[in-house]
Amino acid sequence: MSIIRKTLLTSVGAMMGAAAFVATAAPVTYDGIEFPEGDISFADEVIDYNPSFSGGNVPTDPNYMDPGEAVGAPDYSSPNGSVSLGSGGLLALRFTDNSLTNSGDGNDDLHIFEIGPDVEDTFVAVRPTVETYNLLSPGYTAQLDGFFSVGSVSGSTSSIDIDSVFAGFASGALQFDAVQLIDDPDEGDRGANPTVGADIDAVGAIASAPPVNRVPEPASLVLLAGGLLAGGAFRRLVG
Repeated sequence: MSIIRKTLLTSVGAMMGAAAFVATAAPVTYDGIEFPEGDISFADEVIDYNPSFSGGNVPTDPNYMDPGEAVGAPDYSSPNGSVSLGSGGLLALRFTDNSLTNSGDGNDDLHIFEIGPDVEDTFVAVRPTVETYNLLSPGYTAQLDGFFSVGSVSGSTSSIDIDSVFAGFASGALQFDAVQLIDDPDEGDRGANPTVGADIDAVGAIASAPPVNRVPEPASLVLLAGGLLAGGAFRRLVG
């Protein structure tokens, strides 16, 4: 199968997946928060987990040290189902079967489920697609890792309105494929607590869009294939 044909088939598959995303959505509600696109609204994959990111104390209870516990819909049932960030620790999660978008109004778009008795602030950042980055970069500055800060949440279950941070964009104009959480080292119990730091159960996109399509454009592959063929011909001539 040619590279171009294979890519076109993959692109069609991605579009069919996006169609399925719309067709099969069934709203679900957790802690009074409705997610119109159902359980696919929640982050699916761990990108990074670094409880010592800021040099503070780290969790030692093995029940709260698995970042995979923050993947998927909220499911905390003591002592399982959440991960402790550590004092100043970092957790980054990616959406694979959906993406986070903006609602275009004053409604909340992103929800962080935290468990535990302490009120512990967590800094939140989101990673845009290339297209969204180009829309935001003239007026907003990204972090060195490509994420854009959207503020913080303050303990328990908290929401963020993306439009209050990135104002003036139509509904669905912005698309993000990952969320980064960094525990505020100045909040909560900072001592040698076995579950030190914010305890994250789940991260959900209230405003959810089809998944990010990372398939290369066919035109790009035409150029790549042409370059490979030219390189092969050159080697035959000089070989």
